[in-house]
This record gives sequence, structure tokens and C-alpha cells, in this order.
Amino acid sequence: MITGHAAKRRARFSRVLVLLAAAALFAAGCAGARSPAHPAGEGGAEKKLKVVTSFYPLYDFASKIGGDRADVTNLVPAGVDSHDWSPRLQDVRRISEADLFVYLGAGYEGWVDEFLDALDPGDAPKTVEASRGADLIRLSGGDAHRHDGGGGPGHGHGPGNGHDPDRGESGNTDGRGDGHGRDAGRDFPVTDPHVWLSPKQALVLADNIRRAFVEADPDHREIYERNHGLLAGRLAELDAKARQMADNAAKKTFIVSHASFGYLARDYGLTQIGVMGLSPDAEPTAGWLREVREEAGRLGIRYLLFEELVSPRVAETLAESLGIETLVLNPLEGLTEEQLEAGEDYFSVMERNLTTLAVALE
Repeated sequence: MITGHAAKRRARFSRVLVLLAAAALFAAGCAGARSPAHPAGEGGAEKKLKVVTSFYPLYDFASKIGGDRADVTNLVPAGVDSHDWSPRLQDVRRISEADLFVYLGAGYEGWVDEFLDALDPGDAPKTVEASRGADLIRLSGGDAHRHDGGGGPGHGHGPGNGHDPDRGESGNTDGRGDGHGRDAGRDFPVTDPHVWLSPKQALVLADNIRRAFVEADPDHREIYERNHGLLAGRLAELDAKARQMADNAAKKTFIVSHASFGYLARDYGLTQIGVMGLSPDAEPTAGWLREVREEAGRLGIRYLLFEELVSPRVAETLAESLGIETLVLNPLEGLTEEQLEAGEDYFSVMERNLTTLAVALE
């Protein structure tokens, strides 16, 4: 079902193309705007590596790896859902002037390829596709709604299976999409981009960012390697906690409003059922809601997990239609100003997510 989400996305994409044209003109005049990270600036102080990231998890990892040696800027403002965001001219300028640009890939940022193509190769920042090498989920049929650990129940069977456009979205194996792992010109996902929500896959993201820092600023390799070691250690601890949570869970299936936890489910032997699939504002059909309700009753599932940046009223309405209660699960696509001011980060939010999941799986 082609929804207003698709129309809005196409309109945003057209606006991005205009910005890309402006970027090409801007880039032609900004040669020399960037300078190596190590030469001394005023007063003999070393200049920091200028890094721009496409959204919050990459910003957090880059900030931790760069430490005091990097000036890291995140493109998506606090409290803004990255699904509904597209770059403005000032964002294009930030990327053009950076030493290093970190983006996720996996089809998440549909504007990236066109943007990079618009830049003069001699003046483009060094870029890193953070998801490269991660074990990506390629979607087909109802996998847009449901992911599990492989051949278990729900992976290609049961609710969400098939190519019914009214039920959700189906896909193919082309990983290049229009901004959310979707095949160009159509409204279904081909790759689940939410790779950062599995600590196991987040280790891959962090290592790719480490390599990019070292290549962009080899004089400070030791600092980046040390900082990455600390980050990787914390991710390994989080991985162990996620595995323990899943192993101890009485239930192995959870229901989410937005099917963004497929990697967490797959990597730790769980199954997620997404009421609205990968599109956070797609409308579920009555038939799909009926199937989810029946599955919830059969498995004794008591909670619908919904994300913080989605209206609680929508989640409560969905939960009421399913006959269950609600809990908040954060997909970490962006933190609010209040969370940032309180010192929240990837780890504090993921720890809370694991605690919430443990309750939902009791």
C-alpha cells in the first residue's frame, strides 16, 4: 500500500536534489577549506579532525573514538526522527568542509550517493560507510514485519509472510534504496538498515569508524586505537548482557510498533513482530492486526513496544486494538535534548532497552 509516507519521502528527495546541485557549486569554490588534522593552528595548537556523522549512533561512536582529537558534528538535530529528515544547504556545507564524513549505508540515507557524486573528487571529504561488512538482513515478503534468528518460527512463515502490499512491504536483494533500505521507485524495503541496534553488529560499525579515523589522521593512530579499544570493550559487555537477557527470557517473541529490532532479534535468538513493518508511519491493515492479536494471544504476549519519538496516543490505540499494554523501546535513531543534557548515550539507552525487553519477554 503506497501511503502518504512515500509521497512525503519523494518530495523530500526532490528537495535534496536541489541542494545537491547547490553543493556542486559550493564544492567548486571551497577547495582548501579543509586542512589536515595535524598542522599547527594559531598559537601552535594542533587542529582537530573535522568529522560529520549522518545520525546519532554514528555520532556517539565517532565522538568516543575521536575523543579530544576530533570535532564531531551530527547532522540530525536532537529530538528529530531521522526517517523524516533530509539535509539542508548548511548541512551540505558542513559535509563539504569536513575531513571525514561517516554515514551508515545499507540504504538508510538515500541522499548520500547523489550528494557524494555531486562533489568534486579532489575536494570531497574522506567517507566511511559504517555498515560495510556487517551481516545485513536482506528482506523478502513479510520479513519487513518479522525477523528472527534464522530458520525458526516466523522467518518466512506465519504472520507477515507473503507479498501482500496491503499487509506491509516486500523486497529483493538490492541493498541500495531511497533512504530506508528501499528499492528505488517502489515502496518496499530491501535491506533492514537498523544494524546499530545489535551490539554484535555495532562492533562492526565501530571498527569501520576506527579505520577511517586512522586513515584520515594517521599521526594520532595510537589515540584512536586506544579509544576504540575502550568502546569495543563496552560493546562486548553489552553483547554479553543481550545474550544473557535473551537466554533467560521465558518468551522468545516480542511485538513492536516499528519493526526496527530485527538485528537484535536475529543475533540473540529472538523473534520480533512489527505492527507497522519497517515504515514507522505505515498503516497496518485490519487483517494484519487480527493476525498479530491472535499471535499475541497464542504466545501470551502482554506488551506492545513503541519508540519514544512516536506519539503515545498512536501506540496506545494500537495496543488497545491488540488487547495488550505498552512499553517504550528506543530505536536510537536520535536522542532528545533532555536526554543529551542528562548525559544519556548509546549505552545507557541500550541498557534500558535490554531491561525493557526482559520485562516484555517474562
